[in-house]
Amino acid sequence: MIVKPTPMQRQLQVIDQKFSEAIAALRRGDLASAEALCLAVLALDERHVGALHLSGLVATQAGRTDEGVRRLQRATQIRPNDAVIHNNLALALINQGRDMDALASFQTALVLDPAAIDIRQHMGNLLQKLGRHADAIAAFDSIIASKPDHDQAHHHRGRSLAELERLEEAYGDHEKALHLQPNSAEYIANMAAVLCNLKRHEEAIPLIDKALAIEPGMELALLCRVDVLLSQERLEESLEAVMAVLAAHPQSLQGHLWRSRILVLLGQTERALPLSAASRGIELNNPLTLINHGFILAALNRLDEALTFYDRALKIKPDDREAHHNRAFALLTLGRFEEGWLEYEYRNLRRKSSVVRNYPKPLWWGEEPVKDQKLFVYCEQGLGDTIHFGRYALLAAERGASVILSVQKPLYRLFQGFHPKVIAINNNEAPLEFDLHCPLLSLPLAFRTRIETIPAWPEGYLKAPTVESARWAARLPQGRRIGLVWSGSSTHSNDANRSMALARLAPLLRSGDTWVSLQKEVRERDQATLQSSGMLDLTNELNDFADTAALISALDLVIAVDTSVAHLAAALGKQVWLMLPNAPDFRWLLDRDDSPWYPGMRLFRQYRPGDWDSVITRITEALKS
Repeated sequence: MIVKPTPMQRQLQVIDQKFSEAIAALRRGDLASAEALCLAVLALDERHVGALHLSGLVATQAGRTDEGVRRLQRATQIRPNDAVIHNNLALALINQGRDMDALASFQTALVLDPAAIDIRQHMGNLLQKLGRHADAIAAFDSIIASKPDHDQAHHHRGRSLAELERLEEAYGDHEKALHLQPNSAEYIANMAAVLCNLKRHEEAIPLIDKALAIEPGMELALLCRVDVLLSQERLEESLEAVMAVLAAHPQSLQGHLWRSRILVLLGQTERALPLSAASRGIELNNPLTLINHGFILAALNRLDEALTFYDRALKIKPDDREAHHNRAFALLTLGRFEEGWLEYEYRNLRRKSSVVRNYPKPLWWGEEPVKDQKLFVYCEQGLGDTIHFGRYALLAAERGASVILSVQKPLYRLFQGFHPKVIAINNNEAPLEFDLHCPLLSLPLAFRTRIETIPAWPEGYLKAPTVESARWAARLPQGRRIGLVWSGSSTHSNDANRSMALARLAPLLRSGDTWVSLQKEVRERDQATLQSSGMLDLTNELNDFADTAALISALDLVIAVDTSVAHLAAALGKQVWLMLPNAPDFRWLLDRDDSPWYPGMRLFRQYRPGDWDSVITRITEALKS
């Protein structure tokens, strides 16, 4: 006897048939048919989890994310213990912009299936997107612990390590990922990016070329090429390279940001300002775009306007280190020292490691007397900064402290005998005993420095070696002797604006004076000019800053761009004429031709970005008077 199926059984057969057809349609890429079949199933059984799940995925893929999320949420309500559905709901929530809800769904999925590597990978990627890089690394670590050859886990772990500036570790993870997938353009480009961050640009070049050969027009590889050109000071070519990025990727945020930054470096700041609006249009609420616009305004000395953009960025991301750091420079340049020194403490968070060292002894913030205390002060930035702010060691000594001051090796001999109560040590050393400690550039905050209370010594606060100074004085020709410095370190972030080619200073060298080069690092472009200039170049006899100080002591005047040698000459009490770019470093303030830091210094400022010619003309006239 043939038993006929009941109506319920026939309906279940129809449901199973239609759902099987939906799966087959999905596999052959026919999303519309797959969704239609799922909806037909749901018309017969609204609680069919498979149809809800599948139709939710299809709707999300088709761009109808809200609808997809509703179906997937319904599926999780009916089957709350299915880790796969929770995972797919999380992915849909990310598309909907609900990252925190997505994170909760991933966490639920992992509770249900702790061994699911793909879910852990997705969650790690989301944590990375949210900037929670330490948590992301922990997620990738758990994957690698169970599957050491998981290339994506190594790759993404390397990206998070790079964001935390743990670059050597990042390099190791990218190397492992690349070993596992040697022809992945993405992995190759990320390895190149890490090498660029490590300043190993030459090693990055073949990787960039390889990535672009595999995937022509790849955004990250093109951006790395810009980075390499910038490291080689090839500004015009770097601008061409960033335009190539934007041609291939018109919405490249980093491309737009770099274009405006490069224009600033080229002295085309006015052109950069309207172009930065393009980056703000791409990601309206991204603090980077607001900070970039503030940076350009600051380069035009429109500092009050720049501050409004930094403040807007901080409303979106209150702990943004770059915004705080730039804000500090703007405040200090405006002479608003009370706010500026406090804001400048954000440099402790901005760097790879805090400038504040981890000692069991307390930090000194100026809140308790230092009389009869041993105060350890350690240098933290460039040579010029150590010379400039080293004066605060004297101030502490005058208040009764015994100061131990760490300085960079080239400055060690110069700071010997600085003051009876100041002992200089090398910066790789630490004293065995001290009562308090403080980073050097935190001392202006500790001493509550205002413009009117800047510690300045009219006769200078450093001394050159007496015997060597006398030797130079006897050796140099008679007449007015002028030292010259025309460029700073090529690795300085603002080098393109503060340095110039020696050939540009030719009008000065025709003054009839004895010109003495104080330029230790002579670039290739300047070597022939220097040899034919008639200047005395004795820098091969200068081994440290004490030697340089002795030579400067025999001069009548030093003319320099903003470099450590300018600080040295001024700290020796020598007359210094400083050539400044239109947007100066914060310590030179605005709209004045003198410096409260150095009474013997005269400032010659550009009238507009890149305008060294007017500076040279004014100095030429001043030399005649």
